[in-house]
Amino acid sequence: MDKTQEIMQKVRRIEMQARKLATATFAGQYRSSFRGQGLDFDDFREYAPGDEPRFIDWKVTARTGTPYVRRFHEEREQVLLLAVDASGSMGYASAGVPDTKLEYAARIAAVLAYSGAQNGDKVGLLLFGRQPHFYLPPAKGMKQCLRIVREILSTPPEGKDDTIEAVANEILITQRKSAMTFLISDFLEQPDKKAIGKLNFRHELIPVRVQDPAELSLPEAGRAYLRDPETGELYEAKLTGGLRAAHATAMKQHRELWDKVFVQLGIDALDLQTTADFIPALRQLFARRSRLFAR
Repeated sequence: MDKTQEIMQKVRRIEMQARKLATATFAGQYRSSFRGQGLDFDDFREYAPGDEPRFIDWKVTARTGTPYVRRFHEEREQVLLLAVDASGSMGYASAGVPDTKLEYAARIAAVLAYSGAQNGDKVGLLLFGRQPHFYLPPAKGMKQCLRIVREILSTPPEGKDDTIEAVANEILITQRKSAMTFLISDFLEQPDKKAIGKLNFRHELIPVRVQDPAELSLPEAGRAYLRDPETGELYEAKLTGGLRAAHATAMKQHRELWDKVFVQLGIDALDLQTTADFIPALRQLFARRSRLFAR
């Protein structure tokens, strides 16, 4: 089987799973979890005590001699942007793990895309981390979802991590209107509170951190050869207890720095490992947001 056939098999398998999950699991939760783009004018009605004075329509009030206020309804259609990291580090999968981080990200993106499409939303894709970046403008329909999955899986993960500032700026440039933005990455680059804050101010941002368990703790393998997935450089290392402990501490501190940024900015982030089913975490996210917007 050649590479193209293998990719298309993966695309079809992920598409079938995503369609089923979007229909059976997230049909109602998705819609109630995210705000629409804003408010659209609906009608006028007479002013009543307790109404917001800023909604009084003075032209209608002057014409009728009676105070009238404007009524609005929420515009439910929204834009869902999937920003997916396709740098070299996303191509990693440890022994026994069926999905690379990028393939795992594709499955998450597929479920979100099909959920958005079923809600009538436009869905777009930004693949970053490799050069040149790939941007698919938001559009409606199931064909758009299929293309999104195909583009992610057919993209070879390569190149160094972009700075989060570069990613945020590209999203702000390509997506002028407010969008629900899922930023799916391993977040191995350095935290940047200013860039994340700027992106979250314009858009509704949900970071999704994807990591392989072997990245968090090195195995007891003695002497080993380690390859940098972004530069291709090969290193020989003796995985002593001290080195493994230092690595685990460094990874923990790096994750905590990102967590601190998310908490300070009031951002609801997901933290996932490629060996775990992401569906329960996604359902919990939708449930939290549903409760928030129901208040």
